[in-house]
Amino acid sequence: MIKNFLHKNYLIYGGSIVATRVLEYAVLFFAAHYLSKDNYGELEYYKKLIEVVSSVFAFGFPALIISYTKSKESKQYFFLLGCIFVLLLAIVSMLVLGIFNWLFLLVPFVFYALFFNGGITPAYLLVKEGSNYASVYKILISGLFYAVIFVAIYFFDVTGMAYVVAGYILFPIAFVYVGYQLLQQKLVKQKILKYGRLFKKLLLSSFTLVVSNFANLMFLYTDIFIIKIISENANTEIANYSFALNVANMLLLIPLTLVQVDIEKLKNNFSHVSVLNKRIVLLSGLAAIFLVFVYVMLINTLYIDYKGFFTAFLIILAAKFVQSLSPLYGSLMVINKLFRKNLEVNLFALVLNIVLSYFLYQYYSINGIAIASFISLVVRYIIQRIVLNKFYK
Repeated sequence: MIKNFLHKNYLIYGGSIVATRVLEYAVLFFAAHYLSKDNYGELEYYKKLIEVVSSVFAFGFPALIISYTKSKESKQYFFLLGCIFVLLLAIVSMLVLGIFNWLFLLVPFVFYALFFNGGITPAYLLVKEGSNYASVYKILISGLFYAVIFVAIYFFDVTGMAYVVAGYILFPIAFVYVGYQLLQQKLVKQKILKYGRLFKKLLLSSFTLVVSNFANLMFLYTDIFIIKIISENANTEIANYSFALNVANMLLLIPLTLVQVDIEKLKNNFSHVSVLNKRIVLLSGLAAIFLVFVYVMLINTLYIDYKGFFTAFLIILAAKFVQSLSPLYGSLMVINKLFRKNLEVNLFALVLNIVLSYFLYQYYSINGIAIASFISLVVRYIIQRIVLNKFYK
């Protein structure tokens, strides 16, 4: 089994995911140490807000490109059509964003949806050029993005708006790169129209995916938004909760890496599901134990202000261990085009999490929100297993 973990695809693509997350955590931990809790809480709020809303702009196309396209040609044309659709959606959404006073976030939303990790371009590069090329892209875009955030905070005192500023600065650079990619493909007008007709037919499935992805992300960030809405000291409590959450989230590097690297195997070989699941359980369990020691070290050295939230961290970590078991089954639902079931599962988990978070926060503060996440993740995982067992039978 160790030999399988050391396969070059795991090492290269997994290394890129680890590298990008290391950059992200380096900036977040720097911000937690350098900024006041109020400013750090604002930074985390805008980060989560951009990630959630950009999932709507991406419109499920990353998952559609990974799961649906097979030929090189289909990947190229779906990439073009996906980019065009996102830009048109951005124009249409300007009025709505203006009503919520979020118009200044339009560029960061589109940047995340098109170019950043989890967006359309990384998904396209993964299936067209392979994991090695996608790894280089992920490292470069992440390196630039987090470097801009660091400079904005440290040298220009941007504080809570750093994620917004980074999106504005890097959008033109990424746009030129994608434009170059499209020009190199020498696309044919007749084929654009041909794939456009197919693309329109798939928009309903893609809409199901976007609602599902939105529900999934909202589910993950319900805790932050609940705190923002009902807490009397929102930014400080977001800072306290986010610090524990960021450490626990490191656990998710394992399933995301393994599933993305083996996505083609999962499409063609059902027996690989059991093998991959065992790897995820083993490595996630070991990593969870390691993260307990990491958190204790951090709160007793550089982050003493966060020392009173160890219980919340343990609950969040338990929730993240359960969550680490879900990406495999969520991907299987998308691969097998169970879009509606995937949507139903994520929506149910979202509603359950919102209700539990609201009521448990009243009694147990941020510990209650952590408990709500744990319960909701367990329920979602069980339902995913039931749905897939019925499908494969």
